[in-house]
Amino acid sequence: MTDPQKRALGLELARLRHEAGLRQIDLQKPTGKTDSTISAIERGQWKRGIDSFLVERYVDHCLKAIGGSKGVSATRRRHVLALFKALDELSATADVASQVPPRNQLPRDTPHFTGRERELSRLTDAVRTARAQDKVIAVHAVDGKPGVGKSAFVTHAAHTLRGRFPDGQLFVNLHAFSTERSVTPSEALTELLSAVGVPPGQLPNTLEKRATLWRTVMADRRVLLVLDNALDDAQVRPLLPGSPSSLVLVTSRHRMTGLDAVTIALDVLPPDEAAHMFHRTAQRSLPPGSPVGELMELAGHLPLAIALLGARMRNRKALTVEHLVAEMRDGVNRLRSLRVRNVEAAAAFELSYRALPPDRQEFFTTLGLHPGPDLDAYAGAALTAGRLCDTTRQMEALYDDNLLDEHVLGRYQLHDLIAEYLRGLSEDRDPGLRRNAVNRLLDYFQDAALNADRLLQNAATAPTPATLVPVARPVRDHDGLPPLTDRKAAMTWMALERGNLLACLRTASDSPPRVVKLTAAMSQHLRLSGPWDIAARLHEDAVTAARAMSDQAAEATALLELGSAHRNHGEYPQAEKATGAALDAFSASGDQRGQAAALLELGSAYYLTGRSSDAADRFRRALELSRATGDRLGVADALVELGTLAYLRDDYAEAERKLTEGLALHEELDNVLGRVTALKNLGNAFYFMDRYDSALNTLGKALALSQELGIALVEAQTTTKLGSVLRLMGRYEESVEMFVKARKLAVRLADRSLEAELLIDYGAALHKLGRGGEAEDAFAGSLTLFEAIGEELGMACALKELADMLLDTGRPTEARQRLEKAQDLYGKLDERLGLAATNNSLGKLELAAGRTAESSAAHTSALAIAHELGNPLEEAGALAGLGRAADAAGDADTARERLREALRIQRSIGAAEASATAALLDELTPAEPGKGSPSPGDGGEPTPPQAPVQ
Repeated sequence: MTDPQKRALGLELARLRHEAGLRQIDLQKPTGKTDSTISAIERGQWKRGIDSFLVERYVDHCLKAIGGSKGVSATRRRHVLALFKALDELSATADVASQVPPRNQLPRDTPHFTGRERELSRLTDAVRTARAQDKVIAVHAVDGKPGVGKSAFVTHAAHTLRGRFPDGQLFVNLHAFSTERSVTPSEALTELLSAVGVPPGQLPNTLEKRATLWRTVMADRRVLLVLDNALDDAQVRPLLPGSPSSLVLVTSRHRMTGLDAVTIALDVLPPDEAAHMFHRTAQRSLPPGSPVGELMELAGHLPLAIALLGARMRNRKALTVEHLVAEMRDGVNRLRSLRVRNVEAAAAFELSYRALPPDRQEFFTTLGLHPGPDLDAYAGAALTAGRLCDTTRQMEALYDDNLLDEHVLGRYQLHDLIAEYLRGLSEDRDPGLRRNAVNRLLDYFQDAALNADRLLQNAATAPTPATLVPVARPVRDHDGLPPLTDRKAAMTWMALERGNLLACLRTASDSPPRVVKLTAAMSQHLRLSGPWDIAARLHEDAVTAARAMSDQAAEATALLELGSAHRNHGEYPQAEKATGAALDAFSASGDQRGQAAALLELGSAYYLTGRSSDAADRFRRALELSRATGDRLGVADALVELGTLAYLRDDYAEAERKLTEGLALHEELDNVLGRVTALKNLGNAFYFMDRYDSALNTLGKALALSQELGIALVEAQTTTKLGSVLRLMGRYEESVEMFVKARKLAVRLADRSLEAELLIDYGAALHKLGRGGEAEDAFAGSLTLFEAIGEELGMACALKELADMLLDTGRPTEARQRLEKAQDLYGKLDERLGLAATNNSLGKLELAAGRTAESSAAHTSALAIAHELGNPLEEAGALAGLGRAADAAGDADTARERLREALRIQRSIGAAEASATAALLDELTPAEPGKGSPSPGDGGEPTPPQAPVQ
């Protein structure tokens, strides 16, 4: 209530009390309120709401004291109580009526809406004219036969007109022609009033009062209201708002003859619009001469039938219009069923379900128990306990009945609403039958995933520890499992079934043995494909489940996989904790192969956190354990890790030896995963050794193999390093293309460390292409990621490359700050190659500032480190820097000598800097007849041809 209204009621009550000769204290007992509360009521200043009981007791007590005839007392009583009730109803709308929150409840617009231009223009013109002439906007009632597109039309029209009704767009499905109970006007008003902010406690009890409140709230508001699937005008009339500026659209199978409304009667589409809708819905080009017109005639030009036929064409690429025409000619009864289908899904499903043979009804109902996004005949056979051939026949028949979608050849989907409908049917079945069906499905996925996982682990050639392979029970007859024969088939199957496996894990969440075994069966796929955050969550659940079972072996395996997931996601403290716990568990049980695997994982985490000595120790211990147990695959893995660490520690000769030895052993064992990993890391070693052609060749092989096998992690890592090699060779456009591809893969994998790494060289390549703003964003993104995961080596690399860009763009002070930070980090980590590169950058910075002595000192330091490490790129960079410093100091002979040495190295490795060095040398070399830039005899070599990127 407003304050004046409250004061008016209070004065009326006080007048009665004074006439009765009562004090406020005299009303305490009959009303149950204190005299101070009564005083506040009489002054119209109460804060909390007062109810009718209080007012009635107040009035009755006063009238009794006044006396007089019963008729007069009754009249006065009705007067006061009527005043209170009117004000009480207004109080329910005071806050809401002040500002109706703009709501948009409209369903999503139909993406393939076609035609109806005349009807739509008629509606929009009516709204425009009424607004222009300040007249009432008429209610528009849309009717037509089932499937003609009434709901689609009003939804499209409402989206078209929504901008003209800024106070909200409301939608209510009245369910008149539906398997659900029709919505009463009172229930609809409850929904509408709640939508505009009326609290449930303030809703009147009667239909009439709710309708009054609704009209009051909507007064003077510009709202668009859609009342879909109405029964008759009696259902609609109480829902009409009182505002003349609001538009109401009603759909019904019945004509609303009793409603004061403009009628829009929809009929089937004209032939040309029907054909156009079919083309839009099918979403593919059709061969010339396709009998679309004939098909539309068979479909009766009914939008619902056209939409169903178009969807079949869209989802089944081999299907032709001719096939549909033949099918429809032979299936007139089925077409008629489509034409009488209710727009509401449940009624349409019920109609189709009843038309199925009894055995197919049972089969279809059981399919509804499948928890995942799609299924094939193998999963269907497991769920329904049927033979594969029978299951295939049943699923194809359901597809023909439009009850299943075939989104990929042989893989079927249940629409969400169909699945919901089937679950409702299943609720009436024996719980034991439902449970048995779900357990059969879980058994199938557990066995099939285990089969795929064994192929991914090369179990046939290199047995893994018992704790690393989940054994559910004797695996079912292979006739019931997909025929997976190699790693590629296993990877493809895992990728296709990933969503179903995750759904099975959710379904089995209350069964620890299921959780442990299903997760373990996915472990290799998760290692290769991520995303690592999801993988970590799954393995955490598996650890919890294993502990609930008191299964220490399963717990150790799950902890090892959890550590790997955390490491790949850049969560190094968590990785060390989980892997350390796994190592302890394997050691306690005497599982040496498990210990070796944990040591390799722990070593990787140690290196990434700057503890290379600890990493080397763990890798050597893993190698010793693998040799002691005769685990040749473990030996190969350890050799690859030691070789990788060697090139990262700048011991390139040792890196090449170890990686070559590990690669040979993996090839001997026919371990494809090991081979692709060894190739990738050997290519990385060649990159650090500045052997760019060898790097491109080796990394190209690794990339091709990873793509063939579908190993996203290796593909992302290899693509990244290929981009880095191309950048150093000056092939910047190609480099950027590689980094864009690699970044998409890294983001999909949730591999923050890899994304941060590739952003460094991506930024450097962008800078060379003159895209400075994008480059700086890339460096900033890299630093943010490295800081978040605590990887100091990556931070140092990013700072150094960012400093080079800042120096080139005339920001030397900022460049010096970054280089000093990078220098500190490299020194802390004992990363000598990084120090050499940073010193070369400092030498450029000093020369730009005119400090030739300091420049020479920085380059001399870099030269000593690079020469000792055997790194040609930084050695050449140092020599070129010394040549520039000598030139600046006026020592042309020394300058030419240093530049010739630099150019010879740069050309030998194919470095991008060779052209700039040659140009400077040309400037410093006196022109002689017949001579240009230095020839090979002068210390230079011809630039080698560019190697293609595979």
